[in-house]
Amino acid sequence: MASLILNKTMDKNTTVPDIYLVPVPWDWRLIIQLILAIVGIAGNSIVMHVYLHTRTLTMSATNRFIAALAVADIITSICIIPIPTLSYVPDNFGGHFYCKVVYSSFMLWISIFASILSLTVLAVERFVAIAQPIRYKRLFSVKMTRFIIIMIWVFSFTFETFILYTTHLDKVTGECYVDFGSVGFQMFTGVSAFFLKYLVPLMLMLVANIRAIQLLKMRALVFNRKTNQKSADLDLLQARKRIIKMLLAVIICFAICWSPNQFGYLAFNLGLVPSEYLYSNLYRVLVVLAFANSCLNPVLYALTNKNFRRAIKKHLFRCSVRTDDLLNNGLFDTPLETSELSGSNKSTGGTDLSINIILTSISASKKHYDDLNPNNI
Repeated sequence: MASLILNKTMDKNTTVPDIYLVPVPWDWRLIIQLILAIVGIAGNSIVMHVYLHTRTLTMSATNRFIAALAVADIITSICIIPIPTLSYVPDNFGGHFYCKVVYSSFMLWISIFASILSLTVLAVERFVAIAQPIRYKRLFSVKMTRFIIIMIWVFSFTFETFILYTTHLDKVTGECYVDFGSVGFQMFTGVSAFFLKYLVPLMLMLVANIRAIQLLKMRALVFNRKTNQKSADLDLLQARKRIIKMLLAVIICFAICWSPNQFGYLAFNLGLVPSEYLYSNLYRVLVVLAFANSCLNPVLYALTNKNFRRAIKKHLFRCSVRTDDLLNNGLFDTPLETSELSGSNKSTGGTDLSINIILTSISASKKHYDDLNPNNI
């Protein structure tokens, strides 16, 4: 990689060392990181391509949150591409900007946090659509959905600003370094990050998806018990259950990829492990594992959903696809927007759930599906 050399002097007596780009040391970690970046950019770009080229997908809050998740993962994938570093950082605006934004990977952590929040909101949105469909239409309207996505990025940016205050430039050596100022502040930021970026989102996602699966299972059992024939209405319930299970698989993948890194980083901020931990091979492996999460979501979509594979064939390879298949097994599901009563308002066992209400709401939802563009996923 070519070097950029700048020979400058501060005054007649002080000479600034040569400033040039240090080539990337391509070890195994950075090679894997580059591969993950390429896969993440390609996979999430396919998700966005399918979303943008299917008009009816933009009508659903679920689809918007999936698209927002894909955008966050694309940015994350771009930011993890290894880049050359500066041999010497000058004491000027550009140098301080380099340390606080580039060296600290400021945009990377913003996009990672936005990805986590998008996945959390997506899980909650799916639960509300199933449990509280009347409130859902108001809580996840078009304007509210856009507002939520904007606030996800605003909150992510606001929280990560502590990086700007803890990353500094050594004016003597021309090197960037991290200094929290006090042990107490380091512990505070470490614990806050652990709860806000990992533990609380993970618990919300798991509870929302498990509860949604329970509600769908209960309604399917009631439907089977009070009707003698399997219909398209029951198929719709089963399709919704498959989508929730797919999201649960995405959440489990998130937990597997991020848990080791988060617990290790928490231990570091609490002083339970030495500072050398951040430069150890173990930490590097855990970071690579965490980055892998950004490229795995599209892979999970393809593995768990036939319709996503059909959409790829249709939009990327221009293959003919049966439109009937695209209506019943959608990845980008259109949520219930009917007057279906919440399962939480019924008895625990669900035995008193009105079959007439279920049939009415499911039929209305099925009619809504049938009225959609045949290209709906």
